[in-house]
Parts: sequence; structure tokens; C-alpha cells
Amino acid sequence: MDRLNTNELNAEFQFSAINKDYSFFRIETSEKYISGGAAFLDLEELPYLRSIVFEQGKSFCMMCSSKGITQTALIKALRVYEGGESLSLVQLFAEDLKPYLLVQLFFNALSNPVFHLKEELYAYNNLSGKLLCYKPAWLKKDAEGMLWGLDCMEVRIDRNLCLHLLAHRMNSLKLKGKMKFEKRKFSAYPQYEFSYHNHTLRRVPKDRLNNLSNLIQKPVEGERGSISFFDFSNYEAFSCTKIGLLYELFRLLKEEFSKYLQLSLRTYLIEENIAYKRKELEAYKGIVSEKVRLSGIHLLDEVQSSTSASYLEDLGKEIQQFIPGARCTLGKRLSKEKLNIRYIHEKNYYEEKDFLCGLSKEIGSRGKEDSCKELDPYGMKAKGYAVQHITVENFSLKSKAVVMNIVKELCIKQDIQKGKLSMINWADFAFTADWIFGIVLEKRYFFMTIHPDGSFDIQEMQRDLFSMNEYDAYMDYFSADEEYASGNYSGVLGLIKDAKGNINLIKDTSVFSLPDFMSLGELLENVSGSSRFTGAELMALFQDILQSTEEKKVREEVEQILPGLQGDREYSKTEIIEMFRGLNTKKAIVKYIFENTGILLYAYLRGEEARKEYLSGTLDINYFTLSPSLARFCVGEIGSGMKYSIERASLVREIEAVEGSPLIFKELLPLMGVEFVRYGMLTVIPFPFKYLREYAMMEK
Repeated sequence: MDRLNTNELNAEFQFSAINKDYSFFRIETSEKYISGGAAFLDLEELPYLRSIVFEQGKSFCMMCSSKGITQTALIKALRVYEGGESLSLVQLFAEDLKPYLLVQLFFNALSNPVFHLKEELYAYNNLSGKLLCYKPAWLKKDAEGMLWGLDCMEVRIDRNLCLHLLAHRMNSLKLKGKMKFEKRKFSAYPQYEFSYHNHTLRRVPKDRLNNLSNLIQKPVEGERGSISFFDFSNYEAFSCTKIGLLYELFRLLKEEFSKYLQLSLRTYLIEENIAYKRKELEAYKGIVSEKVRLSGIHLLDEVQSSTSASYLEDLGKEIQQFIPGARCTLGKRLSKEKLNIRYIHEKNYYEEKDFLCGLSKEIGSRGKEDSCKELDPYGMKAKGYAVQHITVENFSLKSKAVVMNIVKELCIKQDIQKGKLSMINWADFAFTADWIFGIVLEKRYFFMTIHPDGSFDIQEMQRDLFSMNEYDAYMDYFSADEEYASGNYSGVLGLIKDAKGNINLIKDTSVFSLPDFMSLGELLENVSGSSRFTGAELMALFQDILQSTEEKKVREEVEQILPGLQGDREYSKTEIIEMFRGLNTKKAIVKYIFENTGILLYAYLRGEEARKEYLSGTLDINYFTLSPSLARFCVGEIGSGMKYSIERASLVREIEAVEGSPLIFKELLPLMGVEFVRYGMLTVIPFPFKYLREYAMMEK
């Protein structure tokens, strides 16, 4: 059975060794809370301080070297800072701390200068009680080489011992004018300065506050920190991702602190794996094309600018180029027969316009009366119509994928209008009875009943104390309405019920799947090495291959190459790979040389065998049972023909069977094997929930 690796940590502590070498303190304020920008969270001048952990609230934890530390000296050092006079401390043993806090303290201790840079790959900084890591390659500079920002990754351990990798953006105060300070004032943000000498960040002293070069952890409006999840094309690309940094952190933690703790990832045996070929997933595109040809496309210009009409004409041509035979028309009113595309502005455009009109009337301005009569298309119901909005601000004709996404969304909305699934043949699933799917959105309850022939009904239900029905019992499983909720069903994403009355709930977790990053990191690092072979060494290896293999093509290629080798010349890894033509021959040569020398010429990681070994659990649909009433599933990238990179982690979700029901969700795993919910990707929960969300939006 394949295994699924998760971000859940198993931690084993050596408490006697920890307590011998380290002292721990919980520092608490008598104030209501500790500000995240409090200066005493960045104590650089204390030689015995190893790390600080602060989440929120009234207290934080410190880990110090046992030698040279006294409570008196520590409290004296803390009270120098603003707000320090309200602090008190309690000394603790390691076992007094919650496991997640102790693990976080050791991770944060990697920021100690002894560990700052390993071969100049990464920098680790324990800032304001958090661990922030970054590569010099993630620095953002202007044309003159001045630093204006950087992306960094926070490594956070939650209360369930789940490890999280959070991307943040730090920007210099040069960009302050582009930032919005609403929930938190500017003065509450700690400021840091960057040292090019050792690539570290440190808290800015008072006399250098508000320098334009200072950095704060705050993105400019419309921007956020961005670090790719995983790339295994080569070691350099791997090291620039969250998984590459995690590999280095685990290796460094083991190297420096294995005497005190051992960490491992929790893994699960995959009970059911469903993999798909991309070709079968793309079958819906033919259905979409046929539906568009039958219905036609109706384009509505509700922008009425000097270029909007010609822009919609170009969109119509793009659709016709992508779907030959599609009829595209321009008009002013919605069409019930056709698929409608409305060209409008973003919602805030209409909100601002409405506000300015109201202000204009208040002060007695005589502006154009028509400008205050513009209807907000977001407030108009389009019941009975299949309508897709595109906006001036965010839509552009960049690719066929954009066009395909628009028309497939319209086809889903048309299905909702007709009450019949057409994007996939429901009969292929061979269900002989109804299935019910339910969600709650903004305290509104929606339920979809799908019949064996693919026809369906969607209803919005409301609680009625004077007329109870079966749906009231279903609503109890959602925690959105705490007044009526019975039981602990927090984090419920959806409900599923079969014809026998069995109910399963889909719930969120803080778990995500991980590749075998330690093995992958070692492989890619091996390949990146600069090892070379002399011609004489290759001759000996190739002769051995001839003796050990019966593969005809491998023997033929090796025999052709042997005479041309120069004994005293050195050959790089790339040169050796390029000597051979056939892929199977290349793989055979790579495997033999690795097994006999320990040197890897190249990592072939996209094949089925390698995917199973290193990427199991991050690809396709995976399901495993925890107990008779509890299971989990995870939907990852499409494994067949995958790229070398994965942009986002795959979340692991939980299935809970309630009221004595058995687990029935396994029957519905194929409902996530579709590509028409998320273009080019599998959907992460059964596709009927997409129909429910669209219905809710249409009825809003």
C-alpha cells in the first residue's frame, strides 16, 4: 500500500537532557494583552537567550541556555523595555510546556547566529516570537539595487502539532503609501532592518525608527507573500520552495538538536487511490462545445465605454475560434435561450458611484442626473438566465483556458436552470437511488437531491419552528447557526445523505499532504553535485554494464559509445547522460552508476514508479479510514503527465459518519474526478457542491 505523509508531527523529547542544558520561562503581563509589536519580544542583547515563542494574549515563552541565566537578571533585562514593568515570570521545566510550544522553541532556536547560514542557503530569524526564514534570492530590489521588500516563510506549529508553512511579504516604508492600515495601526507594526553582512533581520532601535529603508511585515494593497509549495525539477528550484526550506530545516534540526528531540511526520496507509489520465478528464470540453453551439453566446455591454463594444466583438471571435460553429451575438437584454456574458465593472465601482451620487444630492450638486441612475448589476437577480460576469478591471483575453473557463461556467449555470446534469453522465456512476448534498453559506441552507437519471432539485431551506421537516435535522449538523446547532460539528463543509438515511459530514482539518521531501532533497542535492568521471572510470563501468545486462538496446548503445571514450578526459554528469539516446538506456545507466558509486547523474521523478515512491499522497484522489465512523481524503495534482512543480499543498479533509451511520463517502470519490470545477485540476470535494454554491450565488 502507498503511504500519505502529512504535516502532523510525532515528537519524542529527551527531557533530562533538555532540562540539563536549557531553562524555560513563561513571561506574563498584567495588562490586557501583549502587543505583537512589543519591543521585549526581540531581545538580541541577551547572550543566554536561545528563542522566544509568542502567539497572542497575555504571555510568551522563552528558552535560554542554563549557564549564566538567573531569574533576577532576566526580569531586569525585560523591564528596560516599554511595557516591561508589567511583566512577571515563572520558571518551568521542559515537560511543563505543551508539546507544540516546546517544538516551536527548538525550531525558533535555529535563528541563533551559530546556525544563521548553512552554505549561504537560508537565513533564520526569530522575530517577535516567530520563526521567519528566507533565501537571499527572495529579496526584492529596485534598479539601483536598493531593497524594497522580501518574501519570507513563517514556520508555525499549531496546538495539534501540525506544522504550517506561511508565506509573508515584508516591504520597506518606501511603500507605506500603498498599504492599508485598518485593523492594526502603523505604529503597532515592529520595524526591522536588513543586514547585508549576514543576511539577517534585526529590530530597529528607537533612533532609527521610520527610516524609509526599514521593513515591516505588511503587503501593499492587492499583493501578498508568494512562495511556491514544491518544485523538483532541480535542486536550485527545490531549495526556493516551501518544501525545499522544510528539508533544510529538518536536516538542521536533526544536526543541532537530535540530543534533545526527534521529529517525524505522521503517515497513513492509503486505502483507495484513484488516478486519471488527463484525456479522460478533458472529455467535458466536447460537451461544453456542443452546448455552446446549440445555445449560442449572447454578449451584453454594460460598460458602454469607447472600447467596450469592440472588446466584446474580439471576445466573440475568440469563442468562435475555440468553438467553431458557435453563434455569438451582441445585445442589451439578457436572453433566456442563450448563454449570457455580461461585461461590467468590479463591485466597488458601483458602490463608490452610488456613494458619490448620494453625496452629490446631499450638497445640492447639479451633476448629470443619468449618472445616478446606473443600475448595480450585482444587485440584480437573473433567475431563469444563464449569466457569467466578466469585469473591466480583472478580465483579459490571455489564453484559450480563460475562454474555456467562461463557457464551462455558463454551462454549469444552464444545468442549474434546467435541473439536469450534462457536464458528466450521472448514469455512468450506476447509482440506483437519490443522493442529497447540503451546504450552509452565510447562514443560508441549501440542499441538492440528485436522482439516478441525473435530474436534480435544489432548495433553499429556512428554519421554521412551527413546521419541522427532515431538513431541520440536517441543518443541525452545521455550526453556523449556534442557536439551533446540536452537537459539536464545527468546521463542517458539507453534508451527504444516501437513500437509506445514512449521513456523512465533510469537515476541514489543519492537515495537508507532503511528498517524501527528505528522500527527494537528498536525491536532488546528489544530482546537483559537481562529481565528474574520467574516461577510464566510465570504460570500467560500461564494461561492467555489458556483463550484467541482457537488454539489447542498452548493450547496443554502450558498445557504440565505448570506443569513443578518452581515458584521461573528465566527463560531467550532463555529458554522460547526453551520450545516450534512448530514455530506457539513460535510466539504466543512471541506475547502475548510482548503485555502484553512490553518485546520481539525473533524477527521473515523473514516471509512475517514482511518483509512487516520492509523491504518493500528493497526487490524484486518496482515501483512508481512521475508525468505523471516521475517514480522511485528499485530492492532489493529476499525476499523469504532471509538471515538475506543485503550487499549493493538498489539504486533507475528514469524513465523519453521524448518528450510527456507516461511512458512505467512499462511493462518491469519483465525483471529484472531474476537471470542470477547477480548470485543469481535480475538484477537492464532490462536484455537486459546486452546483450548490452557484445556485446560492444566483439566488443571492
